[in-house]
Amino acid sequence: MRLLGMRAAVIAHQITAAIALLLAAASPAAAQATQPASLVGTYDGHQMEMAAGLQLKADRRFRYALSYGALDEEAAGTWTVSGGQVLLTSDPVIAPSFVLVSHDRGSDGTLQLNLDVPKGWSRQYFSAVIAKSNGETSRRQLSEDGLSVPFSRDNFPISVRMLFSVFSVISEPFRLAAGSGYSLRFRFEPHDLGKVDFRGTPLKIINGDLLLDRHDRTIRFKRSRS
Repeated sequence: MRLLGMRAAVIAHQITAAIALLLAAASPAAAQATQPASLVGTYDGHQMEMAAGLQLKADRRFRYALSYGALDEEAAGTWTVSGGQVLLTSDPVIAPSFVLVSHDRGSDGTLQLNLDVPKGWSRQYFSAVIAKSNGETSRRQLSEDGLSVPFSRDNFPISVRMLFSVFSVISEPFRLAAGSGYSLRFRFEPHDLGKVDFRGTPLKIINGDLLLDRHDRTIRFKRSRS
């Protein structure tokens, strides 16, 4: 029995040593696969209805651009590698916003919304998300003259959020009450519209490709040959 116990201990020690050797042999290769220097280059992420590009520079700076339907966006900043992923962090970005310019009583039984936009822009790209007292929420597109929505006394609007859906820009809810009225004028301030605010956004590294989940799609960036 003692001899069997000694043999079992020797076998266990040999197995442990073999595993340690395998791990030691695999570690340099695994580490090398995610070394930043090996990822430096230009990547092409085009696919159906989408054009996209990504450049990872040796100085740990990146550039990103995407065109998808009516959407055009870009970003620049720094990149790092961690846990088998490339992490993108944009330079500081000032997000676009909606500013409440005025809030008046207006006509009884009517929600009136007006929007000031930059010169040459169309108000028809914008919408309003209206919440009513009965719990219903509706989305209404603005016309060039704004938006006028009638309502009844027993189902009145309690808040409105302004929306620029092409760039997924939506305001915080603006609360409404009978005492303050239902005529509102907003101003849209583009600021850094079209610049993406990446904050440690991960791209998976799969067989040398970089995968980014964005706009409900997975963009596979492949290294360009040139």
